[in-house]
Amino acid sequence: MPYDRPGTSMAMFPLCKPCREEYDNPADRRFHAQPVACPDCGPKVWLSDATGTVIKPESLGAEDAITAAARLIKEGHILAVRGIGGFHLACDASNAKAVSLLRARKQRPAKPFAVMVKDIETAKALCEVSTESEKLLAGSASPIVLMPVKKKQALASVPVRELAPGLNELGLMLPTSPLHLLLCHDANTPLVMTSANLSGNPQCTGNEEALSDLAGIADFWLLHNREIVTRVDDSVARQTALGPQLLRRGRGYAPLPIRLPEGFDDVPATLALGGEVKNAFCLTTGQGAVVSQYIGDLESVRVWDDFETSLSHYSALYRFAPEIVAIDSHPEYLASKLAREAIVPDPDRLKSKKIMGDPKPAGLMETGLKNARLIEVQHHHAHVASCMADNGLEANHPPVLGVVFDGLGFGDDGTIWGGEFLLADYRRATRIGHLKTATLPGGVMAIRQPWRNLVASLASSGVNVAEDGTAGIAALNGKPVAAMQQMIAKGINSPVSSSAGRLFDAVAAALGIAPDTLSYEGEAAILLEAQAAALQDEKGGYRFAVKPGECAELDPTPMWQALLDDIRRGEQVGIMAYRFHAGLAQGVADMIDVLRAQCPKQAKVVLSGGVFQNRLLLELTVTNIRKAGFDVLVQRQVPANDGGLALGQAVVAIARSTG
Repeated sequence: MPYDRPGTSMAMFPLCKPCREEYDNPADRRFHAQPVACPDCGPKVWLSDATGTVIKPESLGAEDAITAAARLIKEGHILAVRGIGGFHLACDASNAKAVSLLRARKQRPAKPFAVMVKDIETAKALCEVSTESEKLLAGSASPIVLMPVKKKQALASVPVRELAPGLNELGLMLPTSPLHLLLCHDANTPLVMTSANLSGNPQCTGNEEALSDLAGIADFWLLHNREIVTRVDDSVARQTALGPQLLRRGRGYAPLPIRLPEGFDDVPATLALGGEVKNAFCLTTGQGAVVSQYIGDLESVRVWDDFETSLSHYSALYRFAPEIVAIDSHPEYLASKLAREAIVPDPDRLKSKKIMGDPKPAGLMETGLKNARLIEVQHHHAHVASCMADNGLEANHPPVLGVVFDGLGFGDDGTIWGGEFLLADYRRATRIGHLKTATLPGGVMAIRQPWRNLVASLASSGVNVAEDGTAGIAALNGKPVAAMQQMIAKGINSPVSSSAGRLFDAVAAALGIAPDTLSYEGEAAILLEAQAAALQDEKGGYRFAVKPGECAELDPTPMWQALLDDIRRGEQVGIMAYRFHAGLAQGVADMIDVLRAQCPKQAKVVLSGGVFQNRLLLELTVTNIRKAGFDVLVQRQVPANDGGLALGQAVVAIARSTG
């Protein structure tokens, strides 16, 4: 069996005589316990400096390497800690100076840090822990769980503002291995425990790799000699009023199969390659849909290598040869280009082993991809289908009304979609509504700089910044607004988009919440939500107009007019942020009410896309839709973001090939 000791990373540790007797004795509780070991025959842990030189624990007044590591952390040092699925960078979470130093060295100025606490009691002292979150934290998967910070801190020494700047939530986790348990016990303080990697690269897994990559970030390295066969990042969930929401599927969840709904029996072997960012792939087996661990953003060469390595590993583990390969319809997504090249190869490109300058496809071709049937799936249809399968809707289920809000996806009309209302089943999807379009001045730069989206959104709503007297918006001071307006008017490097994610960026910029340039994905929207959640307004939200038609439109123009009026009056930022969330949630419900006539009776509403990871928007939207008499489905087993895309691609491809 693949998980018997000889087939695992424990194979390199021959059992000593006492351990062998326990392992072979059916009456012993350690009978065939695959990782059984002792200090004589098992893995070893040691502490090293930046040169790889072993540090003797006694030189630090400690009995062993883990105790010595805990003392160094308490002294304010940053340690690289080798775990089960990769390395973490650890420091004392109660030491603001150490946390700031880690931010500076890792060049991570604002993105929140996860915190490891020794027990549930400590977690409850820091955050408002729901019953479901407590079960998650203490369960076998043991993910990081985002939870509201307590207003009256029982652990006042923990600098929440340093750990999660501008936010009112913390991501907490319990020890995930015996090594982490001992480290937390000996340090006796909450520990920052963040993925150890260079920006844009996957977690380090090897000792030599960590010593090289983390030089200048870590002060000391806590190492062991059990190989990490498969890189697996920590899973992340979020506490909501609707139950826990999975944001990243990794350690503890992958590769556990997800049961396919009724009607997906005896399906052809299908491989779905996912998207470009937050990539995870999916393959179907006799046990169901196996969604891989979070891989990351494929634009990084090392993440790409990890993608190919993981795909080869899963293919070998499940003896998998795909009959169908499902890909995103975007013409430039790397995984999609690779599949097209492998299945319908261009001889001239294959000679160079490259796809338009991108990584070579040979590794994936070795899995037998070239003999498969290729099926392209539109991005937002895959999101809807993912949520349908996640909730067990049978293969022949009537069409649902899918609402997909995200950053971007390639639309059927060649434009960038991201605020979509789709009438969809597993086989097909029809766009029956969308968020009013705006441009992305500067293309990809508009994704990184929210103020550009503010200029574009105001232009889309007929607001001239200069004439309307809104040039006083702080985010636009000193910016080349006139140049942006000319780019928009002439269509120069300004693709059209219905993206809900970019609308959030624009509103955050208008309220002075967003930085000029984002330091991590979704930063502006996350800060906007934090402001809204901290100061709610019972008066309701800004109005969004619904324009019926063959393809209805949700128009934010009235919202912008009201928001700009509030800005001029000096309204509180938190109030305005809440009014935006509440208005958009009501706008979605109003749009669904208008689209009701195009849907089957008692049609279910499906919510998906990364924007619906916004807890406040999700809860308000679900409440409003339920008031309108619809059943609402949200993601549970896979993320609403692109980490759940591959599951949707797989079921759409299967439905099309068998129906």
